[in-house]
Amino acid sequence: MKTMNSETTAEINFFGHTHDGSLPWMDSNPKLGWTASNYAHTPVRVTIHDLRHNETKFTLDKNGFEIMQYIGHVHDAFDNDSEMHRCYFDDIVKLLQQHLDASRVIIFNHINRFRGSPLSAEQCDANHKNPIFYPHVDNSPAAVRVKVEELFGKEETKKIMQNRFQIINVWRPLGSNPIVNTPLTICDYQTIDLNNDLHISEVRNTMATTEIYMISHNSQDTQKWYYLSQMQSDEMFVFKIFDSNSNVAQFGAHTAFVNDSLPKSDIEQISIELRCLVIYDP
Repeated sequence: MKTMNSETTAEINFFGHTHDGSLPWMDSNPKLGWTASNYAHTPVRVTIHDLRHNETKFTLDKNGFEIMQYIGHVHDAFDNDSEMHRCYFDDIVKLLQQHLDASRVIIFNHINRFRGSPLSAEQCDANHKNPIFYPHVDNSPAAVRVKVEELFGKEETKKIMQNRFQIINVWRPLGSNPIVNTPLTICDYQTIDLNNDLHISEVRNTMATTEIYMISHNSQDTQKWYYLSQMQSDEMFVFKIFDSNSNVAQFGAHTAFVNDSLPKSDIEQISIELRCLVIYDP
């Protein structure tokens, strides 16, 4: 990897093709991530632009993501159902409601990812995992509807869907160490070819079957990828998974990448990602 003028190059594992010509699928283990699939990745070295000193340039509705400051008090990893857990969730709910002028924010999932020394299979569970190294969007529009129905039931979902609603992820480091080994990179929504770069993939596991978007490399090389170097615990990536308003950016396709411009470090680096349903009542 080379670094020059706030740009770096890194290899991203894009969706390539299925082995059998059918629609892509993967078998997923809640602890290990995907364990089998019918497709191949295509590694491509791309330019990744550093947002440092340009943190306010990008917005959710234009680009699908933005950088926000975390001004709360929870900066370290916490146990589920702890006071810090409740405090952090409250912080993010209030922040998103105020920033987006939303009626309700419901956090329905959170994941800690360990970006220094990887976790063993025995250490992984639903809330503690290793990074994902292929570009994707967590839910397809059809999967979003299923998720909302799981949270609210069919009748309330019909009411929610009469107005604007979103799925938004909030991603930030935890602890005193910045994220250097495997940062998050997000693609500017405006640079994705929606007709050719998106591929619905079925995700199967023992609990349920859902759908995600996989991302292939654009043959015209128009995609623009961004990260924030030396990201600290008071900085957050806020990005869309879905927006019912079709006139704005719909999602931020994202992946971890190996930052081999810096010496590999075994120093603990942890990120936390919250997945939020954002509702706008009339």
